[in-house]
Amino acid sequence: MKRHTIIIFLVLSVIVLLNYNLEASDKLGFDLSCTFGLRTLNNADLKEVYHNGTNFYPSLSLNWHGLIVGLAYEAGFKRNGLIGIYQEPASLSVSGPEFFLGYEFNLGPIAPYLKAGYGLYSYNQKITSEYLEDYPVKGTQGTLMFGGGLKIFPVNRLFIAAEVRYNQIKVKPYEVEVDVGGLRLNGGLGFRF
Repeated sequence: MKRHTIIIFLVLSVIVLLNYNLEASDKLGFDLSCTFGLRTLNNADLKEVYHNGTNFYPSLSLNWHGLIVGLAYEAGFKRNGLIGIYQEPASLSVSGPEFFLGYEFNLGPIAPYLKAGYGLYSYNQKITSEYLEDYPVKGTQGTLMFGGGLKIFPVNRLFIAAEVRYNQIKVKPYEVEVDVGGLRLNGGLGFRF
């Protein structure tokens, strides 16, 4: 179901782009935005324990002739659950900075965009167990990120943002590799100055 939604979104975006005259803005601008939304986990076993969560995503980007260069910070994903045959308390958090490049299509009051970048994510899992000494799993992993979205300008400088991002964050703290990356579906507000 989720894959179909993404495919439909991409097809509709291409149709809109082909029907409009694409004119990139020649003004240098900065976008400051803050979005909030759903975050999934790629690994099925971790998803069963921690389920989906939320994320908070402030970003700052430089826009010139449609080109986007920016940085952001993904935070807010911290989930608690019960793990193992003894159902012991556990927690998982993932956060980190992202650096990205992209292109924005200026279609008047709406501006669809695509972006790709690199994120350096910190992950931390802790299992509280009488059989293990708190069993910490933590580290940092760099990986690629891909995304796209839409900015709607109801007034001159204020915009409403909707964005989809995806990455894989494959970590192997012990013998088994797990993917703590996932899909992010965010919405929020921003200001162009």
